[in-house]
Amino acid sequence: MNFVRRSSTSLCFLILAACKQTYSWHQELTVTVQTPAGEVSGHSVTEVTKVETDGNLVLPEARGVWSHIRGEAVVVEVAPDRYLFVLLDGVDQLAHPTFPQFPYERPGEFRNWARAIERHRGIGVVPPEDYPMMVTFADIDIPTSVQLVDPNDLVATFGDGYSLVSLTLEITDDEVTKGRIDGLLDWFEELWPSKLDGRSIGTIEAEHPLANQLSTSSFLTRAIR
Repeated sequence: MNFVRRSSTSLCFLILAACKQTYSWHQELTVTVQTPAGEVSGHSVTEVTKVETDGNLVLPEARGVWSHIRGEAVVVEVAPDRYLFVLLDGVDQLAHPTFPQFPYERPGEFRNWARAIERHRGIGVVPPEDYPMMVTFADIDIPTSVQLVDPNDLVATFGDGYSLVSLTLEITDDEVTKGRIDGLLDWFEELWPSKLDGRSIGTIEAEHPLANQLSTSSFLTRAIR
């Protein structure tokens, strides 16, 4: 009986493994901002991994695509000691709208799309409606001073003469960017892996709602630390 049980377990594992396909690529997100002193930019290379689970032997509720990103947020110094952060949240989904030459509308088309993105080398412009969340800090040394930035109205945050020029995405062979976020945010190590207000979970009672909404993983993933 033990032999049969082990054989059955091994067979199930092999079936599930055969129903999973993994796709991965490196992508560089570059953010350019117009300032009173001229254009400035920042960039970050992240690794996106997508795992598709599908097949007749997989339960319908278990089918789908799981996505993971490894890397750090883009940071742009728009003025001395003033920074714009483009967070990681949603960056793993940018390739689809940025490269419309590789469309897919139905789940069954995902595999061909992912393979095309893996092979592609080139730059595309991220559509404004797909911009990731952007934030800044009133005081870079105080994580609870985090503020939401409207990409269509940088003047409201940084003052006259500031505007977002573009976000571009490039599929690349470059290595994942390291060291910029935890090198800039002195409090990062102390807070990891909590919310920016130090809590472990979100709560409607938070004194600083945005800081309670965002976690350190919005800025840097554990895999490259």
